[in-house]
Amino acid sequence: MIDVSYFQNSTSNTQIFQNGGTWQTWIKPRNAKMVSFFVIGAGAGGGGAFQTGSSPLAGGAGGGGSGGYVRLAVQASLLPDILYILPGTGGAGGIGGPIGTQTSGSSATKSFVCLIPDTGSISNVVCTSGNVAATGGGVGRSTAATAAQGAAESIATTANMVFANLGNFTANAGLNGTIGGITNATTATVSTFLTAATGGGGCGTAAQGLSGGLTGAGIFPTIAATAQGVKGRDGIILYKPAFGLTGGLGGGGTTTATPAPGGNGGNGAPGCGGGGGGGGTIVAGTGNGGRGGDGLIMITTNF
Repeated sequence: MIDVSYFQNSTSNTQIFQNGGTWQTWIKPRNAKMVSFFVIGAGAGGGGAFQTGSSPLAGGAGGGGSGGYVRLAVQASLLPDILYILPGTGGAGGIGGPIGTQTSGSSATKSFVCLIPDTGSISNVVCTSGNVAATGGGVGRSTAATAAQGAAESIATTANMVFANLGNFTANAGLNGTIGGITNATTATVSTFLTAATGGGGCGTAAQGLSGGLTGAGIFPTIAATAQGVKGRDGIILYKPAFGLTGGLGGGGTTTATPAPGGNGGNGAPGCGGGGGGGGTIVAGTGNGGRGGDGLIMITTNF
């Protein structure tokens, strides 16, 4: 007969840390037996689109990359009584504008759990979300070339978090944003508990100019591409039936027949990139990229 009393009688406490860029403290609860860290890096910003008053080739921008994430379970007795928590800061969205003035999305920063409030030495790092933080989406272009996607945060290794050798450790890289374009942007698909941010649509015909949408799977719904000239949808947080996070959708581009500004990209949920701005035929200050979501850290203590 299997004894399951250990599972039936176990209790746990979960604390969630957000507020990117701000050091916070975790105090080990009394009688703790096992501590599990779930550390998600921040997402990068979407790029700024090309906005023009004349040329019909107004390209949408690329979506920002998403953060990587790490799971680490350690015996509580191997940890100090106080740890310092630093969720990553999401990257700002790029600014849309005429050729030469638009900007790429800003890079994100990684998330950390440390012995002291200092990330400069790996000897202080208990856990970090990745190796190199996510980068922002590229700017929209005035030619048929596509706008570059933001790169995902690269995978963490024990070389940059030596305390991972004390317990059970798994790590995953983030997801690249999708590309923007002159006509329609690329759609994102679901591959983990978080999704990619999508690029903005460009200026095209009545059937073009759409941002990338999301092809749903599992708990994730299918989200339609952003319509022409409309702001991209902000990322969403799913709590039930399972935890999930989505990137911002790109802004919709406009048509050549009706001059108008492109839509701004949507902001990413925690850990996800911002959507790219949509290309437009009027220079009106829109077509900006969405902001990447801040990092998120969950610490669960079992007694």
